[in-house]
Amino acid sequence: MSAVVSITDNGTTATINVNLKEGAATAASVPSLDNLIGGAYVPPTTGEYMPVLAPATGEVIGNVAVSGAEDVEAAVLAARAALPGWRSLTCKSRAAVMFKFQQLMVTHMDELVDLIMLEGGKNRQEAVGDVAKGNETVEWACSMPQLMPGQLLAVSRGITCHDTRDPLGIVTCIVPFNFPSMVPMWTCPIALTAGNCVILKPSEKVPLTMNRISQLLKEAGLPDGVFQIVNGSVPTVNALVDHPDVKAVTFVGSSKVAEIVAKRCRAINKRVLALGGAKNHLVALPDCDAEMCARDIVASFAGCAGQRCMAASVLLLVGDTGDLLDRVCAKAAALVAGQQNGQVTIIIALTSRLYP
Repeated sequence: MSAVVSITDNGTTATINVNLKEGAATAASVPSLDNLIGGAYVPPTTGEYMPVLAPATGEVIGNVAVSGAEDVEAAVLAARAALPGWRSLTCKSRAAVMFKFQQLMVTHMDELVDLIMLEGGKNRQEAVGDVAKGNETVEWACSMPQLMPGQLLAVSRGITCHDTRDPLGIVTCIVPFNFPSMVPMWTCPIALTAGNCVILKPSEKVPLTMNRISQLLKEAGLPDGVFQIVNGSVPTVNALVDHPDVKAVTFVGSSKVAEIVAKRCRAINKRVLALGGAKNHLVALPDCDAEMCARDIVASFAGCAGQRCMAASVLLLVGDTGDLLDRVCAKAAALVAGQQNGQVTIIIALTSRLYP
């Protein structure tokens, strides 16, 4: 089975033919992914790009901008200009945009799934889950008019306290490669519906999915400059974190980098939510259901191209667990490489060498 993925960038459309059965992708014209600033696609001031690879095949499927501090400054200026109009809307009006966006995510599910399979290496079922779980958070953001009204408290005779939830201003979301749709949706829809302007720094390994999702946000009615994308790597992140007009930072990624980002933010008294990885240990007791456990253990470490946050890395067997370990080994040996449901993707060595 094959699919055609169209990627629109800077007014041009690049078509990538994807053989989903074989896990192969060939680019008819490889797109360059520029930054989304002020509602327009803008080349990076550095003039630099880096390749985006299909991890299942190693083929180049795009070139993504490598941005510097000047690009971050341009995005912040655009956000600053858009912020007064966006935050002045009622939460109900902002949620109305999210309602439209949520439906667009459903309408374009197949297209987004194809992009995730292409740039993330997942099989189809896993890619569907990536989009669906992200869209659940969009649905939650639609309920924020009921969650943000604040409270009136009669704290003493003749004295009333009124607390409100106000937008912070400009926030930045830095996200990883393993869930190209779901993880950005953890924060972006909520921050937007709360009245903030968001600057997203997607993973340079998987920029295609959020590039397309940004177009759906615009189609849903989000004003220019309210949601922007600045692509890049470490210097881009540092510039976003350090910018005085960025009032809060969210980060999801490795524990090592999460700690670096958290310390950098705390050093300048900036709000930060930094989520790192984990070493997940599974413990099997003598009364475990060996067949069910074996199936779920293998799914844990082999699913989503081995890149789940909850992927098990250690299995502890307590006492006599029968043939559990033999069942795990047998199921692991029976795994089939590929991107169809039930298959696992082989992440080729070239991708790992380019992105250690």
